[in-house]
Amino acid sequence: MEVSTVIAFTSYTSTIAPPRNNGISDAVLSTTIVQTRSKVISNTALQSKNSGEDEEWREFRARLVKNGLPSKESTTSSSASSNTDERDTSITYAHECTPLVEVGTILLSLPTRDLCQALEQQYWHRACVLVTEVADDLKSGNIESVPDDQLAQGANRGRWSYRGILLNRYTDLCFDSETGEQSTGKGWNVHRGGDLLGLNSSDGHTEFTCLHKLSFEDDLVKQVSKKLVGDLSIISLDDAQMLCRESNYSPSDFYTFGGFCSWRPGQLEREMGEGRHEWLALSVDHNSILNELKQQMDDCTIVKKFSNNGKSTSNGFLESGTMMWRNFLSMIEISEDKATERIPDGQLDFYDRMNQVWAVENLLFDGNEDVDSEDVADSTEKIEPGTLIRSSPLVTNDMLLYEQEFIRSTILVIEESLDATVGLLLNHPMAAAIDCVEGKDAMPLRYGGPIDVLSWKDGTYIGDDIEDDIVDIADNKDDDEDDDDEMYEGFLEYKALDEGEIDFDFDGEDVDEESPFLWVHRDVALGSKGEKNGGGKRLGSSDVWLIEENDALEALQSGILLQEDTMIFNGVCIWEKDEKLGECGGGLREQIEVLKSFDIIESNDDDDDAIESVWDILTESQSILVKETLNANIEGSISAWESCGSVTSSRSRTVKAEERSALCDAALRAWVGINLLGDPLGTLVEVRNGRIDNANDR
Repeated sequence: MEVSTVIAFTSYTSTIAPPRNNGISDAVLSTTIVQTRSKVISNTALQSKNSGEDEEWREFRARLVKNGLPSKESTTSSSASSNTDERDTSITYAHECTPLVEVGTILLSLPTRDLCQALEQQYWHRACVLVTEVADDLKSGNIESVPDDQLAQGANRGRWSYRGILLNRYTDLCFDSETGEQSTGKGWNVHRGGDLLGLNSSDGHTEFTCLHKLSFEDDLVKQVSKKLVGDLSIISLDDAQMLCRESNYSPSDFYTFGGFCSWRPGQLEREMGEGRHEWLALSVDHNSILNELKQQMDDCTIVKKFSNNGKSTSNGFLESGTMMWRNFLSMIEISEDKATERIPDGQLDFYDRMNQVWAVENLLFDGNEDVDSEDVADSTEKIEPGTLIRSSPLVTNDMLLYEQEFIRSTILVIEESLDATVGLLLNHPMAAAIDCVEGKDAMPLRYGGPIDVLSWKDGTYIGDDIEDDIVDIADNKDDDEDDDDEMYEGFLEYKALDEGEIDFDFDGEDVDEESPFLWVHRDVALGSKGEKNGGGKRLGSSDVWLIEENDALEALQSGILLQEDTMIFNGVCIWEKDEKLGECGGGLREQIEVLKSFDIIESNDDDDDAIESVWDILTESQSILVKETLNANIEGSISAWESCGSVTSSRSRTVKAEERSALCDAALRAWVGINLLGDPLGTLVEVRNGRIDNANDR
């Protein structure tokens, strides 16, 4: 029979999932190496003879905000005293100055509506930032000095206009003042200052800075410090340690921060602007800022002393930082309810819970123990093509924070080699479909993973992003067009995309051109024909076959192969192997035995019940992803995962376990809403015990 040579590819959205690291988590690949990056901070601008006048202007501006313009009488009556009295350095003030941002400005984050603060950058939730540097040319910015892999994608990548440090992310990391080694006693207590050159910097170097209020009457202090606001100054950790050696100072005179944050030219203005309103800018006196830092440190010291486990410690640290955020809001007479009114209480609770998970992983350094590789089980022989894997019922913090697409996932291994394990995520229909047979419904295209199929096949997948190619196809963009997606701040300019079809011709002249998709079937009769006769390549001993696209089309259009026995995937997951990776050489084995992220589903010897059950549930309950099918697709994903075995993993279901499970389901929903549906603003996510909230049904 004659086989049709046209596939109609329909895109239902403009955004595909962002690239993920499907290898070993950073925490396992390497031990965090914290090194001091010696850097003398330029102090020219704020040590000029006009720095005192600048502070007088800030105080005068604060009085204007509070009291309005002075009358002639009040000006006359106060002139005498102002001419004879010295400036009152103890004055306190705070007022909102949005959108004005200058050195010394306090930035308070507001909960965003795009789910970024829950999935991508949890540390921004209820954050307090002190602006430490402002570029002379805000439009062009300055060249960024951090490793390329730490920079966000988007316009003006590699340049910055504003820099600052997070004030309210206190950690239990402490360096001994004498040896410089990590210590649990007195010394240099470290806050997380930001994600750039931070405490987990990819190149092993952390930029440490310190805040202080030491007097500039000490020439040595003045020489190495830069004033920010009032008597509050910034200094490098190297210089702070030098002052302690050369003068009568101690680590308790400084507040130490590892890393910083920055905004590209135009970025902060957009985030503060109309339609976004993600930051409040405050002008605050130095005493108020220092008082908040001291109160936070005092509170966290008490937490460390009396807390009996890591989670309560990190929650205590986080709550102390949140109190700083509330206090700054209170200074400008804005209530917490007012600051968070844009998102529902349930979604705010989701943000808060995800921030608590982030705190456990990022505010605690004591007590982390390495896994003894001698105790790691060996599942190597069980991992082969055709093996079915599912994510662990006990979702790891790493997966919950950074790899939400694997929550409640089922994965089919399609290749196992000395270099890597390759698999397909089975349970994620995309907002795209392929028309294979005339007169029948289009088949949903499934998200198999973040690595492009062709790049995997030719070995060039390292550094390749499948999502860019698909988005360009959907948007009809040229490869050389700039990508203006602002991934650093986690906000994408999503726009509705009209349904459009792209035809791929597969006539006789194009048979050598490989398909960007992977086709999988489970028809035993077709598979028994063998690969050379169009039946496909059998995956191990399973009853699942990888089949060439043309062979699949011929079988589908001739009626030999049914659509419900066929799945089409875009992208693959790859777990690389190397003896230097992790505790047992990387690969999927590392994820299973060391990280405990996944479990192997072992089928009975005489059948493939597990794969059959998963396949049936997914094909019957899932369809092309649109807003109306979001809930059903996620429920289908969870049901397929549950069919693989005991959800409780032989443990009783406690209230805490139920809450954790509901949080994980909510994170999965958020990931799908953002990355596959492309609708972060329209996807409401709330944590409900037992299951995610079907918010879109209301």
